Amino acid sequence: MNGMENPLFLAADIGGTRARLLLGRAHAEGWHVLRRQEMTCAAHADVEALIEAFLGMGEDEERPVVACLAVAGALEGQRIRMTNLPWEADGKRLRGRFDFSRVLLINDFAVQAHGLACLDDDGIFSLHPGEPDEEGVRALIGPGTGLGMAVLSGALRHPLVFPSQGGLADFAPRDARELALFEALLAEHGRVSIETLLSGRGIERLYRFVAQPEALLAKDAAGIWAAALAGDGIAIETMRLFARILVAAAANLGLTVLARGGVYLTGGIVPRILPFLRAPELIEVFRDHPSMGAVLARIPLYAVRDELLGLKGAAQIATRLARGES
Repeated sequence: MNGMENPLFLAADIGGTRARLLLGRAHAEGWHVLRRQEMTCAAHADVEALIEAFLGMGEDEERPVVACLAVAGALEGQRIRMTNLPWEADGKRLRGRFDFSRVLLINDFAVQAHGLACLDDDGIFSLHPGEPDEEGVRALIGPGTGLGMAVLSGALRHPLVFPSQGGLADFAPRDARELALFEALLAEHGRVSIETLLSGRGIERLYRFVAQPEALLAKDAAGIWAAALAGDGIAIETMRLFARILVAAAANLGLTVLARGGVYLTGGIVPRILPFLRAPELIEVFRDHPSMGAVLARIPLYAVRDELLGLKGAAQIATRLARGES
């Protein structure tokens, strides 16, 4: 690798709103951070401009020789069209543009699966212990700008990962109130995906639904969960409803892939709303199924508090690229 024993790598986790980038150095025991930066995607024209801005921020004599970029979107070969930004990323073009010897593009939720091996006790919280099977399938679901999902199997250090666009699957109401919510959104959107509700914009939609018929000032998602934590009644009810829908979606995902290794709630929203996810009644929401309740009772449910999960996963992969591994 250019004759370097401990080469530099670039790792990035690029979402619909924010991007986290890391310049690291690979070594025999793993990797360490040289520089890390969080950047706003809207401030840059495209992925190339984002990377150029990050690499230009430091005065590093060496430049990264490999890169792993986690991008929010569907992967086709080594090209990704982002789901919630008008951006495209092309691995071949990036390799030539920045003189990388190897570049790997990966779905942003697939890369989070690679980051699970980096979690410590402070980075994860057990919502429902279940009966975890260490060799069982695991699944991730996480609300942010959109709703991501991924599935993995095998050892956490070298998992077999399957990306997903399951967040765009149709939302299924579970009771009369959710049916009323579904009908209101159907009239507005023509179709209601799970992501319509389980995302930052989804929190805003739920708030408007809960607030009716009161006339309230518009709040964004961050303002709503901040108001809920401060004791605002309508915001509290909004976040309770959001948490119920999220946990129900996690249960459905757990059944879909029989995630006996556990279902992980991830993404930037989850750490901020943990008090609502810890509500005891949500355990029953997770296990509530007329014929599969016993199966769900054995599936663990975790909340990931480490917001750098995706970036750490990208760094794990970039380290292997830097070592010349497949």
